[in-house]
Amino acid sequence: MKILAGKNILITGAGSGIGRLMAHYVADERANTALIDINGAAVAKTLEEVKSRNVKAIGYVCDISNRESVMDTLSKIKADFGPIDVLINNAGTVIGKSFFDLTIDEMQRTMNINYWGHMYFTKALIGEMIARNSGAIVNVASSSGLIGMPILSDYCASKFAEVGFSEALRRELKKFKHTGVKVTCVCPYVIDTGLFKGFKPLAMNPVIKAEDAACAIIKGLKKGKAYVMLPPLSIYGSMVLKLLPTPIFDWMLSISGGSVAMDSFTGRK
Repeated sequence: MKILAGKNILITGAGSGIGRLMAHYVADERANTALIDINGAAVAKTLEEVKSRNVKAIGYVCDISNRESVMDTLSKIKADFGPIDVLINNAGTVIGKSFFDLTIDEMQRTMNINYWGHMYFTKALIGEMIARNSGAIVNVASSSGLIGMPILSDYCASKFAEVGFSEALRRELKKFKHTGVKVTCVCPYVIDTGLFKGFKPLAMNPVIKAEDAACAIIKGLKKGKAYVMLPPLSIYGSMVLKLLPTPIFDWMLSISGGSVAMDSFTGRK
C-alpha cells in the first residue's frame, strides 16, 4: 500500500509510544485515523495532535482485552469511517515477573491484550479486506516473540503467538489467492517508550528510538513487507545463532546480559 492518502487507518495503543508516533506519521501522509487506547486522556492528546494536520481523526476509549468492548468500538468506527484499509495492532503490555511469581490472572491479562485483543480486531475486519482484495494488517510483536527471555515468560508466550499467527495468516492469504491483503509482522528489540523502563540492554544491542521504530513500521507497511525486524542485523543474527547447540546459545545469551536484563525492570507506571 504505497499511498496512504485518503486511507482509513485504525491504530490501537495510539495514546502513547510508537502508536502515537505512527498516528502522526500516517496523518502527515493525509490518511484518516481511528485512534484507540484504554487511556482516554492519552488518546485525546494524540487526537489533538493529529487533527492539527487537518485530517479526519477520531479517538475511542476501548479495553481491547474485552471482546464486547472491541465489537462496540468497531461498530462506532465503521459508522464514522466506513471500511478500514489498514489495521495496526500495536497495543501491548508487559508485567515483568518470573513465571513463579506470576498469577494465572496476570498471565491471562497479558495474553488477552497482546494476543487476543489483536485477534479480535483482525477477525472482525479481515473479511471486508478479503472481499475488496485490498488491505493491510500490521501486528506489532517483539524480538521476544523469537527468543524466550527470563522474567518474560507470559510476554514471550503472547509475542510468540503473535508471530506464529501473523506468519500463518500471511501464508493462508497467499494460499487462497487473496494477494491484495498484506500482513506485516513487526519484531523490534526494546524501544525507548518507557514500557520497558529499567530493562538493561544486552551487549551491542542499544535501545531503539521510538521515532525510528515508528518510521520503520510505516515504511514496512507501505512496502508490504512480511517482517520488520529492528534492528535487522541484531534480530536476524540472533535467529541464526539459534541454530547452534542449545547449551552454547544459552551461554552466549547469558554472557551478553540476557539472564539479568530484566532484573532492574520497573516498567511504565
